Amino acid sequence: MPDNATPISDLQDSKLVPFDSIYLDPNNPRIAPENPPGYHDDAALFDLSLQQDLERRVSDVYEVATLRDSIMAHGWVPIDSIIVWEHPKRPGHYVVVEGNTRTVALRTLRGERLDAEVKKLERLKKNPSRFQEELRVQQETVDRLETIRAQTSQLRVFPVLAKSVEQLQAILPRLLGVRHISHAREWKPYATNLYILSLYERLFRERHGAKGALRLEDDLVNAVAEMVSLGATKARRNIQAASAFTHFKRDYEDRLPEGEKLSDEDHYFFELILQNPYPKEQFGVTRESMRLPKESEEALFQWAFSKPRAGKEEDNENVFYKAESVRLWNQMATYDGKASTNFSKQLDVNAPEEARPIRLIEAEFLQHKTQRTPIDTLTSLLKALQELKVDTLVSQQEHLEPMLVKIAQQVSQYQKMMKAITA
Repeated sequence: MPDNATPISDLQDSKLVPFDSIYLDPNNPRIAPENPPGYHDDAALFDLSLQQDLERRVSDVYEVATLRDSIMAHGWVPIDSIIVWEHPKRPGHYVVVEGNTRTVALRTLRGERLDAEVKKLERLKKNPSRFQEELRVQQETVDRLETIRAQTSQLRVFPVLAKSVEQLQAILPRLLGVRHISHAREWKPYATNLYILSLYERLFRERHGAKGALRLEDDLVNAVAEMVSLGATKARRNIQAASAFTHFKRDYEDRLPEGEKLSDEDHYFFELILQNPYPKEQFGVTRESMRLPKESEEALFQWAFSKPRAGKEEDNENVFYKAESVRLWNQMATYDGKASTNFSKQLDVNAPEEARPIRLIEAEFLQHKTQRTPIDTLTSLLKALQELKVDTLVSQQEHLEPMLVKIAQQVSQYQKMMKAITA
């Protein structure tokens, strides 16, 4: 049965469909190519080469091997529902809306893995070993895989109740939003934000057509926020972060050190820039921004991605050695405003080459924070004493009274010392 978070009214009753009739969804934000085909073009949607590419994408990103091992060990147990959409132009062809990873795991076990194990069994039979246990174990492996193939020749799926692309697009934000954006089975942040961005872009193009640059419009942001059950401010930030990272990835990935590439986790830099006021201001991000200004992109590249990042974190020589460096920069700016220091000013977007590694600035920053003056200490103590409640004093009198006596004695001693010096 579908889990309790799935809107049942959006789904038809379950049905059995041939395994070979279900196809991976190239519009799923977790696995989509750079230019997803949409749902109208059925020829592109079911293209064999695209399906093979999607299989590789899923296998590269998700723990398909772990899932395959589990299915091998326990057989196919359809605890979690596979949700599909039958294409109106291709009756009997189903797009997997939910369950792409499970589909890839089964495809591999039913195809490549079974073929390879059968060939190995045939070799063992032609060249029998004195160690018969090897042949027995291999036979068991093949039998298990053939059982899985038989169990999954037809899969029980839940079709989405949509007879057109437009109906599907109206249902998907509700269906996937509940399951993956505001539910325990959340997608990773970049996949989530890409999906929200795709919803916004669809609404924008429906209003303005295919031409013209994408821009943020309040009522459309609000409409998307309502679709996925998010606040408008968070939805706007998610759209901006996904758009900014996508632009950055396109323009800067080929400049990375040899052998490196931008990962979905690098999207976190852009989320933190949008969440923290000082970095947001310094990078020139406004309420309407769909990407960082060019000079800000260059500064971010120089600070976070220009030097090799492989290996241990302590070996990373970039100015920003992790995304959390952005949050630290914001903390430094807040401290600078209170303590009249200039730690945050050592990173200037307009002069990125002059920036010191934030790891070094952080050490000085933390040292300065621990060097409290007597005024800082007494101010904090006085504030803490003033905030003590009467009921607390009464209930913890046995412990607090001796401490207050010692504080009074110490204060009296200091006062006597100061009077003696000034006398």
